[in-house]
Amino acid sequence: MSRSSLPPVALLVSLLAAAAAPAAAEAPASAPDPAVLLRAIAASHLEPSRAVSLGRTRLNVGPAVLRLEEGVLVPAVADGLSPIELVYLGRGRIEMAAPDAIESGQLELFTGVPRLNEGFTEAVFVLGPDAAVTALLRNPATRLDAAASQRAESLWSEWRRKRERKIFDVDRAILLDALGDRLAAGYFGAWFRGGDRSFLYFVSADEQEQVTLGRFVPLDATEKEKRSIAKELRRQQSKGRARGLEVEDLGQWDTWLSTALRDAAGHAVAGVPSFEPTKYTLDVRLSEPGFRLEGRARVDLERVVRGSRAVGLTLPRDFEVKRVSDGMGSDLFFHRGEGGLTVILPPSAVEASAVTVVVDYAGNPIEKDWNLSALLDTDSWYPRAGIVDHATYEATFHWPKSFDLVASGRHVAAGQDADGSHWERRTLDVPTQGFSFEIGHFDLATATVGHVQVTFAFGPGAFGSRRDQQEVVHTVTDALAYYEGVFGPYPLDTLTVSTVPRGFSQGLLSFVTISDWLGNLGVWNLYFGVEDRRLVIAHELAHQWWGNVVGWNSYRDQWISEAMAEYSASLYGKNRLQGELSGVASTEGWQEQLTTTLVNGRPIESLGPVVLGYRLSSSLSSDAYRLVVYKKGAVVLNMLASVLGEETFNTALGVVVKASAGRNISTAELFSMLGRATATDLDGFAQQFVYGTGLPEVTYSYHWAKEGATWVVKGQARQMTPYYFRYRVVKTDRGTFDVARQAVPRLDVQRSALVVPTEIAVLDRSQPKGKGRNGANKTVVGRLFLKGESTDFSVPLDFEPQEFWLDRHASVFGLFFDETRYPKRTAYYRAEDAVAAGRLGEAEALFREALAATDTPPESEHGETVYWQDIQAGRRLIDARIQSSQAFLFMDMGRDDDAEAAIGRARRIVADDLLLDRMEARLEVRRGRYDKAYRLLRRGDRHDVLDAQDYALLAIACRETGHTEEAEKAVAKARENGVDVTLLMAARAPAGGT
Repeated sequence: MSRSSLPPVALLVSLLAAAAAPAAAEAPASAPDPAVLLRAIAASHLEPSRAVSLGRTRLNVGPAVLRLEEGVLVPAVADGLSPIELVYLGRGRIEMAAPDAIESGQLELFTGVPRLNEGFTEAVFVLGPDAAVTALLRNPATRLDAAASQRAESLWSEWRRKRERKIFDVDRAILLDALGDRLAAGYFGAWFRGGDRSFLYFVSADEQEQVTLGRFVPLDATEKEKRSIAKELRRQQSKGRARGLEVEDLGQWDTWLSTALRDAAGHAVAGVPSFEPTKYTLDVRLSEPGFRLEGRARVDLERVVRGSRAVGLTLPRDFEVKRVSDGMGSDLFFHRGEGGLTVILPPSAVEASAVTVVVDYAGNPIEKDWNLSALLDTDSWYPRAGIVDHATYEATFHWPKSFDLVASGRHVAAGQDADGSHWERRTLDVPTQGFSFEIGHFDLATATVGHVQVTFAFGPGAFGSRRDQQEVVHTVTDALAYYEGVFGPYPLDTLTVSTVPRGFSQGLLSFVTISDWLGNLGVWNLYFGVEDRRLVIAHELAHQWWGNVVGWNSYRDQWISEAMAEYSASLYGKNRLQGELSGVASTEGWQEQLTTTLVNGRPIESLGPVVLGYRLSSSLSSDAYRLVVYKKGAVVLNMLASVLGEETFNTALGVVVKASAGRNISTAELFSMLGRATATDLDGFAQQFVYGTGLPEVTYSYHWAKEGATWVVKGQARQMTPYYFRYRVVKTDRGTFDVARQAVPRLDVQRSALVVPTEIAVLDRSQPKGKGRNGANKTVVGRLFLKGESTDFSVPLDFEPQEFWLDRHASVFGLFFDETRYPKRTAYYRAEDAVAAGRLGEAEALFREALAATDTPPESEHGETVYWQDIQAGRRLIDARIQSSQAFLFMDMGRDDDAEAAIGRARRIVADDLLLDRMEARLEVRRGRYDKAYRLLRRGDRHDVLDAQDYALLAIACRETGHTEEAEKAVAKARENGVDVTLLMAARAPAGGT
């Protein structure tokens, strides 16, 4: 069968597979002019006269299946080209199974189901294979009525204006397809809309993970906040930045699923760009006012994909591209996307193994405020290429003579231009992932650490005192020497460290910047929970090894760089600062932060494992990436060091650095190397803590007794299953509404294994008593291995025990509840666990037990982590919380009178309480008293405390009381956060309104 006669489905499958294959492609004998093509694409228009009808049409696009059940297809045409886009009106579905548990979890997080099966009524398709488009348009012609024609035009116009279309640079894909470029093989893009939700799906050969499914969520801001943002945008635009950006363009991209295409055997085949860089040669001039940048970047590239003429570069839209040429000075055509720059090589270069692209560009990447200045984006101020992007650098800077400039690399030459400007040339001969600089007024100092010459540049910001500067110098030189001893030699002979008035610090190879925001608050750092700045400096120094010497393979492996840097900083703090921190440790407060509950009812930790990288930050939480990758990642590595032994683990890390120097590694490679170096099977550990989510919850009880001449601490530790909840609007037996929940376990406790440190305060009666509560004067430490639901333990001692703790210092990725010391709280947590598991009778008994119990007051000298935040406000407040949870249980059991009584008892303790308002609102909805429920929930909404279930209840109350507009907003909010509102959307709103 010839290629042109393949049916649409087979054609798409074959082309998508070809996109990942390395076979050669030949350039056409007479290549079309890309400038002419791009103008035609920009002038494309719908042709309703060519509309066709579709019924029961199936398209396989990557791992997804499109089912166009019944509708019409309207082509968009461009002069001289086949139809380039297709507008679909009608009924359809997109179906796709996730390739693994992680992606299945993300689908469920954002859509409510672990397998995609989403309906739509409108769509726009962009198909790379022209033959597939032609085949679709061979369906029976149809005549659109005026309404359908207007609807198609409206949809098409909206699509053309959408920022997502610009971000994904659809015009580039169409251009490459029109040029017959290899990167266009198998391209597919689509925008779907159905009901109140729209989403996009793309398959693109030169993305590392070619398949992307997701949704753009506009910025959720008040009108006042939007006015403030608009004002700041105008300010930035007056400085030549944020060009073309409007408030409506701001928001968050939620990735529902991302994956690589599979080969015939089912193995993932990563996408690749046409070229990877080998060397960047930069010539940059900075001029006043405002340090405007005029640059020329020569990028030497080696071919990756045979037959392609497209060189993909990244360069923010704020930069003006003046000219692109080849190594001989001949002009090259280029296309600017939102953040990309695509250069089209001449047909003669289609098989060249190496090419050179020269970009002349200009922009305003530096924020200058009086005597302070900072590079706004440290790694996007010059054109970048490739995905691996490991290259050497030669950079020449020219800048005004009254300022200083520091940068990456080694100084090789300097001088003065004819106009009096300074110039300096720097080289970086070790291939790396980035190069940067800073300009301003600096006090310079130098120090030597073995073979390394360190240059310090202190700006006029927070590090102005000699004491502060000496602390930075000592920390850098001490950490550098320490890390060389742990991880192996620093690969260069020079290092530059600069302070900068920017909100983050950074560690590029040979160039470390320290944020002025790390001003010294002294003893106040501990009070306010500010991280000790020496640990931040140590973190950035550690990136010289983790992130630079050893790179990461993809965004899924970037956690290695950040978590290893955090682990390294904690190691430095423990071994070189001897516990004398002027601020808190880097992982301080991780339990409270990672267990913070979001609007959808889930804790931040449950949004995804560390290997999801930047995808963790979404419309659900803008801070999840930092908390999961940095905080959880560091805790996990500290656990691994504890399990293997710190010395053994650090030796293994040195082996990894030596074996991986100069290349990128994946998470799987890291654990494979660590496993071999320590002769330990780490698969189970990695699956639970790196590839998985779920924070183990452990309750433990204990007692001690003397057995002969020996004391023994005996006890039991029980792991509880952490849950999250799915919510669904339902009808009660009496015809009113309710929002039911279904618990979904996040961890299989039967397979969960933890190595937990123990600490026992003992009394040696031959020595003077200590100052503690029981006179303990010695501490015995050890470890327990907890596996499965229940673990009995017995610890023999030579001295009388006085206190006992599991994981006293929160070093294990788990939550530990001391039932012996805190029976009230522990019974309460166990009751909540029983409710989630559906053991309602057991839960009721545990709530009664919790109300009857009394906790031992916590003492700060013991340093316990207090999991119930309001414990210091009094035991009665805990009782109120228990009563409110008990009321929720009674509603689940259909015992509304008992629920009302429990709420009343809680109200007598805390009369004015937003949590009780929400509990009572559910009861009022169940009883059909929607007016009162509306008032209670509107109060919670004003205070921004409602969760997914509450928004569903608010939607019900609004619908039933005639607040139609508010009801629609609440329905959308509930649906966005995973509530199944099918019943509510089908319910008929009453006539009238308020």
